Amino acid sequence: MDCQLAQGRAAFSPLNYPTMRNSLLAIILSALMISGPVSGDNVVMKRVSDLRDEARVARADNLILVLEFSSDDCAYCHKLEQLFLLPMQRNAEYDDKILIRTVSLDSFETLVDFNGQTMSTADFASRYEVSLTPTLLFLNAEGKEMSDKLVGIWSEDFYGGFIDSRIDEAREKLTHVGLAKSRI
Repeated sequence: MDCQLAQGRAAFSPLNYPTMRNSLLAIILSALMISGPVSGDNVVMKRVSDLRDEARVARADNLILVLEFSSDDCAYCHKLEQLFLLPMQRNAEYDDKILIRTVSLDSFETLVDFNGQTMSTADFASRYEVSLTPTLLFLNAEGKEMSDKLVGIWSEDFYGGFIDSRIDEAREKLTHVGLAKSRI
C-alpha cells in the first residue's frame, strides 16, 4: 500500500492496526526491560584508590567500611556484586550503616592505605590475610576489622543474612568503641 493519501484514505501506519500496534508496543517494552531501568540506575562498584578518603567519610558518618577483594576474572565476585553488594548500595536502609568499596587484586594495581602508604593491592590484601576472592572485610575508619571476614560465596539463599549479621556485629562494636572513647 502506498504511504500517501489515496482517494481519501489515511496513509498506511502500523498504529492504525491494533494487532500491529500491540506488537510494536510489546517490542518497545521488551527492549526497555532488557536495557535496564529508565531512571538511569548507574550504581557501580567503586574501586578504592585512597583509603584515607574512604576513612574520612566512614568516620564523619559513623559507617562501617565494607571492602570487597575481587578480581576481574572471578565469576563469584561478579555474582556477589550483582546479587548482594549493588542492591545494598541501591537500598537506602544501608546508607547510614555502611560504605561499600572494592579492592581489585588484578596485577599492577596500587592503593594508598589508611596511613598514607602506597602499596600494591596484593600487599594490602596480605595485611588482612586475604588470599581468595571474593572476600569481604568489615572495617572501622582506622582499618581495624570489626567483624569476621566472609570468604567466598557458598550459599546464595543465606549469604545476604551472613552479610547483614557481620554488618550488625561491626556496627555494635563501632558503637561500643565510640561510647568508650566518649567516656575517656
